[in-house]
Amino acid sequence: MGGVKGAETIRAFVALDLDVKSVRRVVRVADRLRMASGAPSATWTPQGNVHLTLKFMADLPAVAVAPFAKALALLVDAKKAPEPGTCRLQAFPSVEQANVIVIELADPRGDLSKLATKIDKLGSRHGVARESRAFVPHVTLARLKRPYDTTRWLKPELAEAAGEFTASHLTLYRSELGGDKEGRAVYVPLARFAYGAG
Repeated sequence: MGGVKGAETIRAFVALDLDVKSVRRVVRVADRLRMASGAPSATWTPQGNVHLTLKFMADLPAVAVAPFAKALALLVDAKKAPEPGTCRLQAFPSVEQANVIVIELADPRGDLSKLATKIDKLGSRHGVARESRAFVPHVTLARLKRPYDTTRWLKPELAEAAGEFTASHLTLYRSELGGDKEGRAVYVPLARFAYGAG
């Protein structure tokens, strides 16, 4: 379903925020990568921007923000947070021609995929196009300045002992391009919902 023609839209996304310990683990992996031999020139994700994106929306109608957020709240209310599994280093679109470096998370029970599907359906009810690509749970570590063969750089042991990650909140963010002094996007939380003990 398309949005209303001419209506104001915003760049937005829904993400799982990780707890403090999990964010520190992500930062440790990023630091190991940055210091490893063969590290290419890259823009690294600042600690405050670490998250797991469930749905990106390039054109969420501004009038849909409040009802969409209300629907998201129902996905979290009195529920236990989904549990990401083990992680490994990965690159998109491929290891040989990498543009983006990520920590890819296992989804042993399908919790993350199910949640992403539910949010995708909710978005379609509020004027956002359905996702055409398969969902791959990941946390972005860096965006490379140019395509790079990361075969020798992305050694599995650099992510070993990272441990399992824990999600704390489901958040609807607004993405403001080029918002910081280094030209990176700034993420502004529009609605945030804390998970319970389940």
